Amino acid sequence: MPAPAEIPRLHPFRSTLRKGLLRGFLLVCVQPVWAQGTAASDATASSAGLQPQGALSVQYRGAATRLSAGQIAALPQSTTVTATPWTDGVSRFTGPLARDVLQAAGVRITPGMTVQAQALNGYTVSIPAQDFQRWPVVLAFSMDGKALTRRDKGPLWIIYPRDSDTVLQDAKYDHRWAWQLSQLLVSDAP
Repeated sequence: MPAPAEIPRLHPFRSTLRKGLLRGFLLVCVQPVWAQGTAASDATASSAGLQPQGALSVQYRGAATRLSAGQIAALPQSTTVTATPWTDGVSRFTGPLARDVLQAAGVRITPGMTVQAQALNGYTVSIPAQDFQRWPVVLAFSMDGKALTRRDKGPLWIIYPRDSDTVLQDAKYDHRWAWQLSQLLVSDAP
């Protein structure tokens, strides 16, 4: 029988790595996808171990609300499974619904309202707020279980459920997929 000092011990990092890999494997295998295109989840990002990499500013009627990464992660999360014009194949995008983010910032979507999405790279696009009511548009901070960074279109990317509605496969919707999202300017008029 070996002496106690000779018993090999697992390095704490290896044990943590194994637990993380097992947790990730279970999240991928156990989480159901209810329909091709979108699968809603009541989980929060923090319970899944993912965190957005940045904050989001929402401006409405002269007031600005800054939602921190933690506040975005605490919102109910939704997963959209779809192909995009900018990625290969079908991917799983996770984040809060855009309408939930607006509600968290104190904005109630009304007819005729527009949302100007502004990105870190200077890109700006106006989106009819009704899009967020009509479709489960996600402000994704992860793709295929990996947090989005600035390098890969993060920290937040507006994702439409393109594969679940043929209307969204029209190129006129493609410009609304703003990535590196940093700010939403909400207006009551178009």
